[in-house]
Amino acid sequence: MDKKIVEAGRGNRYPKLTVSKKLLCSSVWAGMLLLFQPVYAEKMPAYADNLSVYTGSSPVVYTGTLIELYKLALENDPHFQGARHQHMAAAQASNQSLAALLPAVNFNYQDSYTDQNIISSDNGSYTVGKSNFGSKAFTLKLTQPVINFSSMARHRQAKAEVKKADARFEAEKQNLVLRVAELYMQALVAEDSLTFTKAEKAAVKSQLELARERLKIGLARKADLLDAKSRYANVEAAVIEEHDKLDDSLQAIKEVAGTLPRGTLSRLQDDFKLVPPVPANVDTWIDAAIKQNPIIIMNNFEVEAATEEVERQRAGHYPTLDLIAKKDRRNTEGSLYGGGSEIGNQNLTMELNVPLYQGGIVSSRTKQAAELYQQAIQDTEKQRRALVRETRAAYFGVISAIKRVKALGESVKAQRSVLQVKQEGFKAGLYTGMAVLDAERDYYMAKKDYTKARYRYILNTLRLKRATGVLSEVDLNEINQWFN
Repeated sequence: MDKKIVEAGRGNRYPKLTVSKKLLCSSVWAGMLLLFQPVYAEKMPAYADNLSVYTGSSPVVYTGTLIELYKLALENDPHFQGARHQHMAAAQASNQSLAALLPAVNFNYQDSYTDQNIISSDNGSYTVGKSNFGSKAFTLKLTQPVINFSSMARHRQAKAEVKKADARFEAEKQNLVLRVAELYMQALVAEDSLTFTKAEKAAVKSQLELARERLKIGLARKADLLDAKSRYANVEAAVIEEHDKLDDSLQAIKEVAGTLPRGTLSRLQDDFKLVPPVPANVDTWIDAAIKQNPIIIMNNFEVEAATEEVERQRAGHYPTLDLIAKKDRRNTEGSLYGGGSEIGNQNLTMELNVPLYQGGIVSSRTKQAAELYQQAIQDTEKQRRALVRETRAAYFGVISAIKRVKALGESVKAQRSVLQVKQEGFKAGLYTGMAVLDAERDYYMAKKDYTKARYRYILNTLRLKRATGVLSEVDLNEINQWFN
């Protein structure tokens, strides 16, 4: 795992995404098909036959593996797709800011007609009477900013904003990996809990029948039968609750994948290896997180953008210099004086604009930007401290999960032995029926805790990698091999 801890600044780690026209067309056709296709779903525990999700020319069926869920979420999760479009939109900020530093060319054309009537005039140059004439004119103008400190600061700011957007999208990609894993483990926990609760229900039912038979022949008390009936009713209610939890967890998977799994989820192997964090030093992980975590990188670029915003607002005090090249031509077939003309002009101008006083708005905006810069610094420090806490929690979470898995594994074995002893003792009259029911409850509770601890180990491992900014699909591929 230590090979994942690398130094920041590895170049452009956040590739740009492009939209496939084929994918778009296929999605439209899929939407039309799904619109007219009836959906028949059956309440859990049986999984519903899911609708096909079209990502190409053929339907994709989710068979229940972790890595398949991730790939479906890449294409179908609305939150991630929204983040992807936001990232692509933010990339345009650099192009827009650069445009303010490049030449602007404008063309203007006029075609007019004049109907003139001179009724009287003391000027001999004017001819009394009616006349009409047309005129045409065009102007071609090029403006090149030579010195504009505000636009230059805005371009530097836009570059920082693009890098900030890259870091944000990288964080979204890593969050998607973790979200998919959390949803998958949540569904597995619900599935295991339902399985264990059903097994407990069967065991309690057997105990209930045994208590009923022993009561008939006088070997048990009526209290044992009533205790068994009460416990059986409680377990029946628990089964219903676990059904609902499993159904909800699978709907959460559909929320990101767009489909329910066809069949059962993959099961975690009993003998997968629990590996502690390497290097075994929490400070090393914290240092790596501060350097590489995309949220911290994003905040650093936010501070850089805020710095340039201060410069951009302050530039309102500075002069601007523009080079203006202009060419125009006017062709008139007549005029007030009676004759037509054709006039052409070419101008080359250096235009200097010096702001002297603007009511104090520039100073006010500069102070506002300076305060927002300080806010960005504080936000970065807040995020850094939260990241230190998150990294420590994930690091020690992995270590404690390993210890819990081992301890709870022993607990399951011990509870199984206790249950067997009390079942035999009940038959011999040494234990009451309630003692057996309590032992069954404790045994299945220990099994639930054991499975939860194994899933918690996996999630804390992923959280630790997410904190250090190195979580990727590769990690899910490795974890996917731990499942049958």
